[in-house]
Amino acid sequence: MGIAAAMVFLAAAAGCGGEKEAIYPLSVDGTEITLDQTTMQTIYDAGFEVSVMDTSAGSVQWYEIEADMPLDADSVYTDIYIGKGGEPYASVSVVTGEACAVRDGVVYFLKSEEGGLDKIAIASVPLTELTGEKALEIEPKLESNEYYQSCVTDSRILRITRENGAAGAVTKLEVEVRYDIDYTK
Repeated sequence: MGIAAAMVFLAAAAGCGGEKEAIYPLSVDGTEITLDQTTMQTIYDAGFEVSVMDTSAGSVQWYEIEADMPLDADSVYTDIYIGKGGEPYASVSVVTGEACAVRDGVVYFLKSEEGGLDKIAIASVPLTELTGEKALEIEPKLESNEYYQSCVTDSRILRITRENGAAGAVTKLEVEVRYDIDYTK
């Protein structure tokens, strides 16, 4: 299977009208990532391995994504893993306006869970130290339920999943800049 076939491809309308709210500053293993601004070149420059996982054959196969791999215009590519030493820290999704190489795709979504959580920080707070109270300082509009804290607006999503509800340790972080995406194209 080719690398392009291993990537999940979704057609998208990359433009999104209106002013976006400020997004939470993120870092992965010390590399700053600002959603809707950081390109994949920043990820490559920081020495991250960039790959996709394919489970279609009944087993897990990893495919490295080269920085010069071409991407289609007005598209979204999801489930791109970034990490070091063979360990994935997070998955990201990128969006394109024009046809470009992977290195020029803009990161608009980041998710981390399990093994990568100790490598991630939001607003300079490591996830291993992110209490419910600190999360509310970062985003005062967070709403809590039994399993997670979340804030969803027209332009962004923040979801912090915890063990034992809002008081437990972080088990997953999802941060996204929202785009109006037409999946029918």
